[in-house]
Amino acid sequence: MDALREQTPSDKQYLLEELFYDITLFSNRALTATAHKRSDGKYDVTVNVETHKYKADEKGAETEIPVNDWIEVGALAAPEKGKKYGNVLHRERVHMTTGKATYTFTSDTEPDKAGIDPLLLLVDRVPDDNLMKVTVQ
Repeated sequence: MDALREQTPSDKQYLLEELFYDITLFSNRALTATAHKRSDGKYDVTVNVETHKYKADEKGAETEIPVNDWIEVGALAAPEKGKKYGNVLHRERVHMTTGKATYTFTSDTEPDKAGIDPLLLLVDRVPDDNLMKVTVQ
C-alpha cells in the first residue's frame, strides 16, 4: 500500500482511503436524457443527473458526505439481440460537486441510453437507475 500511496498524486490520495479503508457508497441516477440530431448526422445528448455520496461505518450506519469526485457520464447504443447493454458511444469524466447537474456531449450515432456512471464503476445502491432511455427530439 505504501508504494501505491507514493505513486498517487496528492489530489487523488482520498481515493485510496475510499477504495481500501472506508465503505463508500454512491446513489447515482439519471433524471432525463434527450438528444437532438444535428445537420451533420451527429447527436447532441443532454443528461440531467443526480449523485449523492455516503460513508458507512462498521455497523452499516450511513452518513451523507459532500460529492467532490470525477464521475463518468455517457451514452450507449442499443444492445444487440440477447445483450443487456449496447456499445459505448460516449464516456467522459466530469468533476461533480453538487447533487444535481446537467451535461451535454456529442455522439456520432444515435444513443439508446445515457446517464451517470454508465459502466457501473462505482459502488451504487441502485445501479439500474444510472441510465435511462434517450428521447430523441
